[in-house]
Amino acid sequence: SASAERGSGIQLRTVNLFFALLAFLAAIMLFVSDITVVRGYQRMQAASDRYISAQVAATDIESGSDYLTDRVRCFVITGDIEYLKDFFEEVQVTRRRDNALTDLENLIDSNKSDAYKNLADALGYSNELMEREYLAMRLMQEAGSYNEDEIPEAVSSIKLSEEDMALEPAEQKAKAESLVFDEIYISYKDKIRASVNACTEDLIETSGEELSSANRDMERILRIQNLLTIALLTMILFLVIFISTQVRSPLTKMIRHMKAKEKVPPKGAAELRFVTRTYNEVFEESQKTQRQLTYEASHDVLTGLFNRSAYDMFMQSVDNGHIALLLIDVDKFKTVNDTYGHDVGDRVLKRVAEILKKSFRSVDIICRIGGDEFVVIMTRANSSMSQLVINKIDHANRQLQNPQDGLPKVTLSVGVAFSDRENPGSDIFKDADTALYKVKESGRCGCEIYRA
Repeated sequence: SASAERGSGIQLRTVNLFFALLAFLAAIMLFVSDITVVRGYQRMQAASDRYISAQVAATDIESGSDYLTDRVRCFVITGDIEYLKDFFEEVQVTRRRDNALTDLENLIDSNKSDAYKNLADALGYSNELMEREYLAMRLMQEAGSYNEDEIPEAVSSIKLSEEDMALEPAEQKAKAESLVFDEIYISYKDKIRASVNACTEDLIETSGEELSSANRDMERILRIQNLLTIALLTMILFLVIFISTQVRSPLTKMIRHMKAKEKVPPKGAAELRFVTRTYNEVFEESQKTQRQLTYEASHDVLTGLFNRSAYDMFMQSVDNGHIALLLIDVDKFKTVNDTYGHDVGDRVLKRVAEILKKSFRSVDIICRIGGDEFVVIMTRANSSMSQLVINKIDHANRQLQNPQDGLPKVTLSVGVAFSDRENPGSDIFKDADTALYKVKESGRCGCEIYRA
């Protein structure tokens, strides 16, 4: 009988040794899975870096190409030699486009013949386009009076045909403008963009597939790791329960029975799991709210443009010595709201925002600072670009006056002040506002450059 009583119980030493062995095995498995997770993360990071690099390279190619186009067009329109210098500084020193093309070439897998072909096409089109640009600059050199030392050899060495040499300076300038504004020039730009996009899309697709594969592997590993973590926690919980039920609880109940003769109900870990779930829900909601507040603090909800707060921040950070500030009002917008309703008015504002985004460069900053008031901060701009700005506004007004989506016709009144304007007033915003007032006085629907 005594022997039976001793054999019916579980020894603490045996239980402790059993759980210690299980915990040790689980810890080793977790350690191995941690190493696998790190390797998986590194693989995901490499794929993500290639993905981002392809997108960055595509953006750099487009911005570099747009900058060169902007410089050569400004040169042939204004004849200002500084635009020519800017062009060749980009081509020979900054080399954003060439560096980005090199980055794309380094990212292309040797087996991706289509990507190589698209990249080669882009380079070929780019070289042919540059020949047109050089010819346009050579015509401008012939049409104007420039110091030959200021003209790069790549331009001055171009031999003009007898027909081009026979043209009058005004005709040579007109032909130069045609070379960089005609449909052929635009078609080359489109071909370059299409080839680069095809190349980068192939790279992005490949990187995306690798990233998805690595992500799936990571998910499997993390699921295994989660299972191992749960198993380890379960073992610890069983050990705690065992000690509590077999050691502490019996002693406590014994004391109670001796004093109050009451039973103690068992307690689990449900409270801790509840607190953890609640914390995660609160944390996720807090993160979501913070992201939303951050976006709304700098963006206009209706149009998606930057808002007044963002405008104030940009004006403190941009190079105020080389900008143009455009104050834009939608003419008689209150009449649109009163006649068609606020829903249509909102659609008109969205349409205006869309046209402004398409009309200006990617480096320009477009903000909505009031109900029907917009601001454009053109970076790297000076007063020699006045006609370009006027052309942009005229084009925008033509689009708004010929709507294709059933919206009412509207027009824009625009006041412009350049940082290098003569006789500036107290600040650039007030000077732009003064120019805007002149537009409104003269009947609206137009663009006025500030001149004191």
